[in-house]
Amino acid sequence: MHARIAVGDNVTHELASLYSWLQRDDEFRGRVKTVTADLRPGDMGGVAEILTVALSSGGAVAALGGTLNAWIAARRTKVSVEVTDGDRTCRVEIDAANAANAAELLQTALASTGEP
Repeated sequence: MHARIAVGDNVTHELASLYSWLQRDDEFRGRVKTVTADLRPGDMGGVAEILTVALSSGGAVAALGGTLNAWIAARRTKVSVEVTDGDRTCRVEIDAANAANAAELLQTALASTGEP
């Protein structure tokens, strides 16, 4: 199971910030990767567009929610998180208005993918 995280404005800077934030958490160290856009003719290099986070359990989802809550509170930005399990995917939008409920929102998304 994994989560794909996209951020709102200033994508490159915000993704780098979130990547660093997640890497400082023991739960996610080594489980976070950046995914770059496909190169188009004339491009000099790919730009990171999203982060993927390997999730081992519902506990990891709750930890991700807590981490996103703290990061969003510090950054005042918006993220879009897709939780995927096999061919089932659920998307959650998290911003400053609902960041305090990030863990609950992610758990609900996880439940909707059929995970216990």
